[in-house]
Amino acid sequence: MLPVADQAFTVKASNWAKRLSGNHYTELFKGAESICISRQDIRETNNPDLLILKTILWGYPKGMRGNNFENIYKQLDKLTEILAVSNTATLKVDDVAVMQNQLSTITGLGLSTYSKLLYFSNFRFGEIPALILDERLIRVFKNRIFKEFESLSQVSLHNAGRMYKTYLQVMFEVSQLLNVNGENIEQFLFIFGNHLKPTNDL
Repeated sequence: MLPVADQAFTVKASNWAKRLSGNHYTELFKGAESICISRQDIRETNNPDLLILKTILWGYPKGMRGNNFENIYKQLDKLTEILAVSNTATLKVDDVAVMQNQLSTITGLGLSTYSKLLYFSNFRFGEIPALILDERLIRVFKNRIFKEFESLSQVSLHNAGRMYKTYLQVMFEVSQLLNVNGENIEQFLFIFGNHLKPTNDL
């Protein structure tokens, strides 16, 4: 089994010095030229603002495209408020779309980023945990390497948001079949999915 919690990326302070407020920059880098952020580090972060920022730094060590980060950063308080629902509400599968609609009000926040935030904020929709879905996984599904994910073969950058609930349901079903956590499958597909010869199954 892959060490999911230890998956980490190194983030250079110089890439973020001009993008973060003085307080956030100091809290994150603590004077270091670079930091290494793992999934576990993010999971153990209790400050909601820092959890969001660590998630973004982990996902985009060199910075986000265009002005996406600047736009998200301006709305950090609003984003924190939206994500706080995970601590107070019992969500159902159909609430995936509700959360997506709320998150879509944050300028600059796309599926790749908000799926990371839902995942690290420990969202569950019914019994189904939120998982990361980004461009790399979309390519895996489009390449139709594993028959378990045939129902996701039509996913694209254009429709991935609409298919996010289906993705979570399929990943949950496969995780139950294999008796592993969905995050293990997500990480396996991220690392190895496009570097394997097509076979009949996992």
